[in-house]
Amino acid sequence: MRAFPISRRNSPRSTPAPQSSTDTYPRANRRPSTPPDETGPGRASGIGEPGPGGGAILAGLRRYSALAGAATVACTVGVAFAPAAGAAISGPAAPESSAATVGILESIAAQPDPTALPGDFVASAGYHPVVRAGMLIDPQGDCSSPVPLPAEFDLACKSHDLGYDLLRYAAAHGQPLGPWARQSVDAALEQRMHAACESRDNAVSRAQCQVMASIAATAVDLNSIRQDYGSPVYEPFFEHTGSGPSPAFLALAGIGIAAGIGTATIVLVRRRAGRSPMDPAARVREFGGVAVAS
Repeated sequence: MRAFPISRRNSPRSTPAPQSSTDTYPRANRRPSTPPDETGPGRASGIGEPGPGGGAILAGLRRYSALAGAATVACTVGVAFAPAAGAAISGPAAPESSAATVGILESIAAQPDPTALPGDFVASAGYHPVVRAGMLIDPQGDCSSPVPLPAEFDLACKSHDLGYDLLRYAAAHGQPLGPWARQSVDAALEQRMHAACESRDNAVSRAQCQVMASIAATAVDLNSIRQDYGSPVYEPFFEHTGSGPSPAFLALAGIGIAAGIGTATIVLVRRRAGRSPMDPAARVREFGGVAVAS
């Protein structure tokens, strides 16, 4: 260990003790007084890490790790909050579709009535909405997600698809609904996914299901923010299709792996630098001027 450096100035409140011609204590028992900025072959200049050249390597790796972390955050935020092509643009408020408003309210109701949907919705959407387990759903819908979701979310996702189709229906008729409509549809999806997890018997399995519900709800909310809570825009870049993940998931996973490799490299170099032996001159300074055999 290093002691505090000895100052060349005398304190005005104290008088320096006279130096004896004979040392009372052996020099080997004294603690060294090495200035903090002194470096040697066994010390990495500017960082304080042992090992020849370790300081320069660590400094470079830290810079690259910081850049990788910043890139990860920037890409994630950019993907999440960048305006989507076709996102809602602020302009004069148009009257909302009353028929679509009733349809949205029925799609999130506990006891929905399919006959309350707009009369021409079936012809516009290309399917007949049905009621399953107390939810009004799109029978052809599914859980489009960057990652596979629990099977219990199937009906909640299909009801969410119906709600989004009603939002598109209103926009196609020149009477788009306000942000409240998409927010209500997204909130119903989150509540229904969490409720579906309660059907699992095992506590651990329920907890895992709840985590996936929260992740899915967060992803839906971020996408709705990107699109300004307007009419939903189809974006295959974010969708999980078939047995493989979505391009968005692969892109973010690649960035995360790169950042992880950079962090692991820093840890390994730090450990190797910590095990690097000191040269004899550094050992003399470290142990108070007494050379120690290695």
